[in-house]
Amino acid sequence: MDGLDKKILEMLHINARESFATIGKEVGLSAPAIGKRVRQMEEEGIIEGYALKVNHEKLGIETKAFITLVIHRGSIGTSDAQKQIRAMKEVQSCDRITGDDCICILGYFRNNKHLVSFLEKITTYGTSKTSIILEV
Repeated sequence: MDGLDKKILEMLHINARESFATIGKEVGLSAPAIGKRVRQMEEEGIIEGYALKVNHEKLGIETKAFITLVIHRGSIGTSDAQKQIRAMKEVQSCDRITGDDCICILGYFRNNKHLVSFLEKITTYGTSKTSIILEV
């Protein structure tokens, strides 16, 4: 991986649908050369996929929050809790973390009432702390 590959990745990170021709003009290569480099990075596992960026507010999402969870001793294991929580539609990510907490959840909610309902659902797994995201 060289400096050109890094520049290509930067441009794809900004806009994954950018044309190879546009990227090529920026870095001084032809569109086919950019395509070859991108395919190589995909084959090597550097590029794992492409993501869709969504405006959640336009879909009625008013509240986003980080929620940390301490799993109750003797209840479901952390891995099982993580799998079950990750399957909930509100959950954008659910990661095991170090420290006093076991899991960190990023959740998107229609409003605060919806957030409260979600928090009530996950109390079966453990004790939560919530930080509402004010600005991204």
